Amino acid sequence: MFTEEAEKYLNSLLKEDSELDFKIKYGTEMYRKGFGRFTLRDKDGNDIPGATIKLKQKSHEYKFGCNAFMIDSFPETEQNQQYEETFASLFNLAVVPFYWSDLEPEPGKPRFGVNSPFIYRRPAPDRVLEFCRKYNITPKGHPLCWHNFTPEWAPKNSRELMKALDKRFKEISERYADIIPVWDVVNEAQTRHPGVRLTESLPDDHVERCFKLAEKYFPCNQKIYNDNISWWNYQGDYTPVYLLVKTLMEHGCQVDGLGLQYHMFNNMKSDSVMQVNRPLSPRCVWRALDQYAKLGIPLNMSEVSLLSCRTLGDGDEFQALALERLYRLWFSHPATEAIVWWNLVDGTAAYAPLGSEEGENRLRAGLVNYDFTDKKACKVLRRLLNEEWHTETSVEYRAGGDNRFHGFYGEYEAEIITDNGTFRRTVDLSKHSFNEFVITLK
Repeated sequence: MFTEEAEKYLNSLLKEDSELDFKIKYGTEMYRKGFGRFTLRDKDGNDIPGATIKLKQKSHEYKFGCNAFMIDSFPETEQNQQYEETFASLFNLAVVPFYWSDLEPEPGKPRFGVNSPFIYRRPAPDRVLEFCRKYNITPKGHPLCWHNFTPEWAPKNSRELMKALDKRFKEISERYADIIPVWDVVNEAQTRHPGVRLTESLPDDHVERCFKLAEKYFPCNQKIYNDNISWWNYQGDYTPVYLLVKTLMEHGCQVDGLGLQYHMFNNMKSDSVMQVNRPLSPRCVWRALDQYAKLGIPLNMSEVSLLSCRTLGDGDEFQALALERLYRLWFSHPATEAIVWWNLVDGTAAYAPLGSEEGENRLRAGLVNYDFTDKKACKVLRRLLNEEWHTETSVEYRAGGDNRFHGFYGEYEAEIITDNGTFRRTVDLSKHSFNEFVITLK
């Protein structure tokens, strides 16, 4: 069923661990669910003596997301529609591309509008926001600064480059700060080194300076630092990513969240990494999350790619097993608030021909096949989101009674059945609220 390589990875991911299983089971109950209490009154303010309240969860407060880079990027209209519908059936958060070199390939001509010139995997922000509004999906901007996508025309002098970044932040904020609530301010700063194109133009303190710019231009938005290949290098209080963010905060930067990528690429699978950092060990991942929780900010599993490549044997089964184990772990940890899958559809990865199994596409890290049929991992995710992590319940309401319900945090449709008729309301059960619902029926 699986190759020797796949068996090795699964032995780490699925290793029996009763302590961790306990944390996952009860963490889900403690941190992803809460109680809401109803008070029902008539139009004159009097207590309703009795009612039946039927509750059905409509959406999650927890963010389950994906990049929306393939909006309008398939050759056929039907494919583009299928992409939108499949995306909306799974996710409540969409990553909007703001890569500088692709958003502004010519200086002073940003590709904001829906009629902007086409660039593959880089739909114009306005077009992605149309999609988000249509399906009530929260947009997330990514990224404001990343050394790998500095445009060729950008100044080679660090002082002038920071001026250009100031202009970029300002232009984006004027158009989108009130629309996009969440932003990756800086991406993958720890991969910056002299061999990377134009890296030498950024000052050594550019992460801190970019967060200061973000505070200036995005004061009311959530500002996230996003990291990739080394966050699982757990060294206690000396863990590199922990030290980076802690230093930013000690210098007065407003860091509102930490993004931790989980791309199951070769860097994660190598024997040396397996022996030292154990990114495929759930216990190691949990300990790393505990370490970052000490920062006191929410954690996002910000870019997730799990393999289903054919070299694993039954790659689709491998991916499904990995997804269930890791999503359960991440969802149950008290410090997390979001999990973001990266490429929804096989054959749409970066730097590879569309629909092929060449380049990064050979990893087959999508949730659905190129024809949009669900892979096994997608079916697992649908089961988790729509069945296991979903609440439908009822309350037999009595004036003066406890009148509480228990469910996953999110938006609920409430059908309230009384002697004087049936009423429908929407209530939000939130981790960040007292959840006292006083409803007047009239």
